[in-house]
Amino acid sequence: MPDHLLGHKYTESHELVKKGDLVRVDDLGGLVEEVCLPGSQLASDYSCKGTGGLLIRFDDGILALLPFGHYHRITRRIEGDENEQN
Repeated sequence: MPDHLLGHKYTESHELVKKGDLVRVDDLGGLVEEVCLPGSQLASDYSCKGTGGLLIRFDDGILALLPFGHYHRITRRIEGDENEQN
């Protein structure tokens, strides 16, 4: 089982995840559409007020809200590395 919980910071660098960042969640590439911090109006709008979460549009077009506190590894990626594995 992974030992990293999804939050509003990158797993390894601990830098803040920002709207518009290209990311890799586990092995899937995507774009951060929203960062919903717990207790914020944005989190309330997306029904994750208690936990917060990341709204990710994955490269295959799927839009998913990943609540904070679930086991996921999130890393930053650069444009053009869609086929690379982190």
